[in-house]
Amino acid sequence: MNTYSELLETFYAAAPNYAVELPGNWLQGRTAFGGMTSALLLAAIQHHYPDLPPLRTMQVNFIGPAAGPLQVTHKLLRQGKNNVTIEARLDSELGAGTYGYFTFGVNRAMDKTMDYPINLPDICPEDAELIVPQAPAPTFLTNFERRKVSGPDLLSGSDNPDMLLWTRHTDENARKGLLPLMVLGDAPPAALAGLTQIQALSSMNWNVNMLSDDISTQDGWWLVRSATRFIRDGYSSQLIQIWNRQGRRIMDSMQHLAVFS
Repeated sequence: MNTYSELLETFYAAAPNYAVELPGNWLQGRTAFGGMTSALLLAAIQHHYPDLPPLRTMQVNFIGPAAGPLQVTHKLLRQGKNNVTIEARLDSELGAGTYGYFTFGVNRAMDKTMDYPINLPDICPEDAELIVPQAPAPTFLTNFERRKVSGPDLLSGSDNPDMLLWTRHTDENARKGLLPLMVLGDAPPAALAGLTQIQALSSMNWNVNMLSDDISTQDGWWLVRSATRFIRDGYSSQLIQIWNRQGRRIMDSMQHLAVFS
């Protein structure tokens, strides 16, 4: 099994032809885990353009499954005074995989600022219930330590699929910075808590707004909320919010999922 940091080292070594093959512990069914493929897009961009300002937005489409050798290409679309937008594409032997647009922007002075209030749950990671993945859970979950703060269990048929988890990488070398956060930010969907039997799920898109350019937390722990109010006609829309250990909100995102019977 390969850790996130080992895979990233191999990926960078292939530059400028960014390529890597993910082992079984980074798969979700027959495809590579979407959090990892999204992070690989961003990794190629940041490695090729080391002087970019902070990431502000990311729009990713999961077009098709990605398996075997993965190849990432990128293209600068626009470089303005304040913002830079870059396209990246991940393809595999199966065809088009994960495609995304990434916009980076400089800080600008403002007369007024607003921020979300600090959100710190009563339960710290050390006291929260450890969630141990059980078959048929996706194998990629073994790369994360996940501890439950609140919400229903997966496959409980809950009418309120709203889960709050402390999450971090098991790889101690993947507990700092933006890229590891992107990997774990593609959290297991809350839709699974609204179902009563295992069903295949596939993310169709992932839209991310970054709320801070200080991507730091204590001991690698991130507080991840995954919630949904919609499961119908083979689809589910979910909200993902992420706070650092100090309770500062770092990321807002949404996904639309395909649910297969």
